[in-house]
Amino acid sequence: MKKPLVLLLFVLTFCLATVQAEEVTPVPGTNAPAQIMVLNREVATLRASLFGYTPLQRARAAEQRIEGLLRDASPAQLRYRVDTQGAVVMYDNAMLFTILPQDVNTLAGDTLEAAARRAQTALLSAIADAQAFREPTDYAWAAARAVLATLVAGFAFLLLARGWRWWRQRALILLLGASRKFAAGPFKVTPGVVRQTLHWLGIVLMWPVMLLLSYTWVSFVLGQFPYTRIWSEQLDRRVLDFLGGVLQAALSALPGLAIAVFIVLLTRWITRSINFTFRRIETGQLQIDWFDADTASTTRRLLVCLSWLIALAMIYPYLPGANTEAFKGLSVMVGLMVSLGASSVVGQFASGLILIYSRSLKVGEYVKIADHEGTVAEIGLFATKVHTNLREEISIPNSVLVSQNVKNYSRLATGGGVIVSVVMTIGYDTPWRQVEALMLEGAKRTTGILPTPVPVVFQTALSDFYVEYNLRVALAEPRRRIEILDELHGHLQDAFNEYGVQIMSPNYEADPDHPKLVKPGDFYLAPAQRPNTQDRT
Repeated sequence: MKKPLVLLLFVLTFCLATVQAEEVTPVPGTNAPAQIMVLNREVATLRASLFGYTPLQRARAAEQRIEGLLRDASPAQLRYRVDTQGAVVMYDNAMLFTILPQDVNTLAGDTLEAAARRAQTALLSAIADAQAFREPTDYAWAAARAVLATLVAGFAFLLLARGWRWWRQRALILLLGASRKFAAGPFKVTPGVVRQTLHWLGIVLMWPVMLLLSYTWVSFVLGQFPYTRIWSEQLDRRVLDFLGGVLQAALSALPGLAIAVFIVLLTRWITRSINFTFRRIETGQLQIDWFDADTASTTRRLLVCLSWLIALAMIYPYLPGANTEAFKGLSVMVGLMVSLGASSVVGQFASGLILIYSRSLKVGEYVKIADHEGTVAEIGLFATKVHTNLREEISIPNSVLVSQNVKNYSRLATGGGVIVSVVMTIGYDTPWRQVEALMLEGAKRTTGILPTPVPVVFQTALSDFYVEYNLRVALAEPRRRIEILDELHGHLQDAFNEYGVQIMSPNYEADPDHPKLVKPGDFYLAPAQRPNTQDRT
């Protein structure tokens, strides 16, 4: 059992000797900067080799010399001397380490004097930390203070959580009671909204307090021990630097924010003027030759959107962080996403503008688009909504609408109604004058057909087995087109049945026994009337 222990001690002794030999043996070619660290404090940074020793070897040798006198050193005997060869940090006239001119970062504005002064200050702090813990009882008292601080912090967290829970319950009861008063008013506050509001309010109020409490506990505990006291000081310094940077950034951003606020207020005044002017054009209170009331709403929205886009472009340089790389990267990413995903949106938008400013459709007009027939309810920038007679709302993308044939039954209705036609085919054995009279009789019986222009019948085709008659009438209300046509079809059937005229069109497979002709005496069978003037033959 003793032999393995002796062997282990021999190996450890050999390793320590090897490490010490490596620390003092010059290693050429390794000139990386090295820091002299004492109790985790950075005393100085060495960048140059001296007499073949690398910066790392110089730093380790200086650390060994300093650690040997920390507990018994007198701060009064620590000083430095600066000359043309460099700066020498000494204790009781004994050199601790040397700072060469090549060790100083002159590009950052550093000097030998400043580097030596920082080294002296760091060593004084290290000596004070080391001499504050001369006895084991000092570490025990430091650990006791750290444990006590931990218990106090835990109790504070517990008290904070319970206090927040108590306050939340009280606030919930009060707010729910107040929400019942607003339940019948214009602003309805539900219990879910109250709970969600309290949840987010707790996050906003509690997290900063918890972070502050955690920071205070960590800083106090680290400051109780010599090896971690520098971390506490660095933490305090970083937090103070961060808060100072935030305050300085906020103060420096105030002029830019003032300009941005001025641009927003000016844009708001411009948009309100645009809305006021174009709403008067929409209602007909103001008439301008180059603006149409039907396109005033779209023009108003476009001008308002354009005004805010221009304002945003003007505000952008004055926003805090607008020139940072993060802000630029975010702008590029958003622009790329918009450019890749907005191609169809831009197409819909352009089609909507074409529809609106070409005035092919207007709200309230009765139209037929492909197989859909109804009243135009809304013409948006991206889609058009049509209400059918079946109480359906059909949304048609503007890009599709632009490529479709649109029948507008209302556009010319003000000039004499909408003309609709009814086509019938009757055999040659029925006098054409009788057919025309019967069709006009059916139109006369139908309500919703305008007397002017008068209904008229045209013979549009002389086919092999029948004549094609086209009755054209004018409707007073285009929206009732289907209802009026339904009534007209019924009256046409009644009129033809009353006078014994067959509506079914004949088709032959062989010649009839007798020619299908109309005798001249039957040219004016009832209800056809012989005209006073010369009739067409």
